[in-house]
Amino acid sequence: MSFRKNIYQQMTFTDSASNLTEREQKRLKNSWAEKFSTDIFPMINEERFSVIYSDNEASRPNNPVNVNVGMLMLKSSFAQSDEESIDSLMFDIRYQHALHTTSFEEQPISKNSLSNFRCAVYKYYEETGIDLIQEEVEAHAEAFRKIMGIDGKMQRMDSLMISSSCRKLSRLELVYSCVSRLIKTVEKTMDVILPEEFKRYLETGHENEVIYRTKDTDLSSRLETAIKDAIKLHLIYEDTEIANTEEYQLLSRMIKEQTDGESQLKEGKAIAPDSLQNPTDPDATYRNKGGRNIGYVGNVVESFDDDHSIITNYDLQQNIYSDAKFAQDIIDKLGKQEDEINMITDGAYYSEQIAKKAAENNINLIPTNMVGRHTLEENIGSENFNINEEAHTVDSCPAGNAPVKSSYVNGVYKAHFDKAVCEKCPNYSKCPLIKQKKLNLFMINEKAYHIAKVKAQMNTEEYRELVKKRSGVEGIPSVLRRRYDIDNLPVRKMIRAKIWFGLKIYAINFKRYIKKDIVPKVKENKRAISVANVNVEKYLVVNVQLLLNLLKPLRYNHI
Repeated sequence: MSFRKNIYQQMTFTDSASNLTEREQKRLKNSWAEKFSTDIFPMINEERFSVIYSDNEASRPNNPVNVNVGMLMLKSSFAQSDEESIDSLMFDIRYQHALHTTSFEEQPISKNSLSNFRCAVYKYYEETGIDLIQEEVEAHAEAFRKIMGIDGKMQRMDSLMISSSCRKLSRLELVYSCVSRLIKTVEKTMDVILPEEFKRYLETGHENEVIYRTKDTDLSSRLETAIKDAIKLHLIYEDTEIANTEEYQLLSRMIKEQTDGESQLKEGKAIAPDSLQNPTDPDATYRNKGGRNIGYVGNVVESFDDDHSIITNYDLQQNIYSDAKFAQDIIDKLGKQEDEINMITDGAYYSEQIAKKAAENNINLIPTNMVGRHTLEENIGSENFNINEEAHTVDSCPAGNAPVKSSYVNGVYKAHFDKAVCEKCPNYSKCPLIKQKKLNLFMINEKAYHIAKVKAQMNTEEYRELVKKRSGVEGIPSVLRRRYDIDNLPVRKMIRAKIWFGLKIYAINFKRYIKKDIVPKVKENKRAISVANVNVEKYLVVNVQLLLNLLKPLRYNHI
C-alpha cells in the first residue's frame, strides 16, 4: 500500500452538510466538530506517517492518514470501541464534518482500517524505536499550548501505576502456562515431533487437575514436576526451529528467572521484580507501590498557567522505572531552555545530580515533599553557610565570619572557625558546629548541603505558593482511571500499551482545548449575573427606603 496525501474535500452538490437546515447548520457550527474541523484536523501531519507505507507508487493507495489519525483521536476522546467510532463516522454528521468527509460518497474507514493502521504503527515502533503517535500527540499539545497562551515557564510532573490486563498468575500457573503454550506450538508444527510424555498437557481438564485441584501439601511436588518438564522441553528443542518461536523464548526466560540455572527453584524473595509475570504480557513487571501492581508506569508533564493547562509530554515504561529516571529523561528531552522553567515535582523525582543537570538546562526543579523538613527558627542550618562550589571552599559562616582554614576532600567540606569569635556570636548555641578544644569544626558533604538548601527553601512563602500549584496534575491519574479506564487497556505488551496511553492523553488535551472558549464565557456570565444582583440589591434598598419615607406620616395619622 503506497502513501498518498489526502486533499481536503471541497463541498459538492451532494455534500451531506448542504442538506441541513439553517438551524441544524448553526448547531453544527457551535459544536465540538467545528473546532476539530477548523483547528485540529489541519494540524495532523500526514507526512509523519508516510514511513509505514510502501515506496511503490504502483501499489494501491492508502486510506487517508489524517482521517485514520483523527478517528483514533475522536475514538479515545469519547471512549468508544472501534465499531462504535466507525458507526459514528457513518451516521453522525458531526464526525463527518470534523474529519472533512461530508463530500465522500462512502466513508473511507472500514471494519479493519483502524486495527491495520495501529498494527503498522506498532511494527514501525518495534523496528525503529520511534513512536509516531507520541510525536503527533506532543506536536498537537505544543500547538494547543501556544494557542491557549500558556508560556510554558510553569510545568508540573506526576506518575501513575497502570495495571496490565493480564491475569495475575501463581508460580505454578506461570510455569504450567509457559510449558503448555510451547507444547501447543510444537503440536501445530508439522515437521516437529512431540514426545508422548508431554501429550498429557493437551488433554481436556489437565490444567484444572494440576492447578485448581491441587492440595497445599501437593503444591511443591506439582511445581517441581512442571519445572522439570520445562527444562526437558528446553533441551529437546534447543537446536530446532522451535527455538525461534516466542513461546520457546518465554520458556527459556522463565527457567532462567525461576531456577538457579539447574533444576532447583529459587526462593520467592530471590525472584527479581522484572521477571516474567504472565506469558501473555511479557513486558509487564511487578512493583509494590501503593499496593501490588503488575504492569506499567506512566509519566505526564503538564504546562499550566492560572487559567489553562495542557499535557505537553508523556511516557510509559515498565513499572520498575523510577520517577528519578523519568526526571532525567524529561530534562534530556527538553534540553537547554532560553527562559527558566519551574518544574514542580514530587520528592521522588529529586536528587542532587538531577537538580544539577536541570540547572544546567535552565530548569528549576522544585520538589514538594522531601523527608526531614525542618524550620530555620528551630535551628540555623548548614544551608546558611556561604560555600563556593566552584572553588570548593567554605567562605563564611551565617554571621559572616571567615574560617581559619577550609578544605574539600572526597565530596566533604570542612572548615575550622576561631572559638573566641564564635562565642561572641548571638546564634552560637544554635549553630551546627562541632565544638573542639582549639577550633570549632563545620563539616558537611556536598549532597547533604544541597538537600539542606532545598529544605530551607521549602519554608519560604514563595516556595509554599509554588508547591500548592502541583495539585492540578495529581487529578490526571484519577481522570484516566474513571473516564478512560486506563487499567483495563484492551492490548498487551508495552509498545501497544504506550500508544493507547498516548491517545488517552490526547483525549484529555482535546477536551481542555475545546473548553478554553467556554470557560471565559462562563466567567463573563457569572460576572454579569453578579453585577445584576448588586444592581437589584441597590434598587431594592433605595426603593424600600423611599416607601418607608412615604408611609411615615400615614403611620402617625393612623394612630
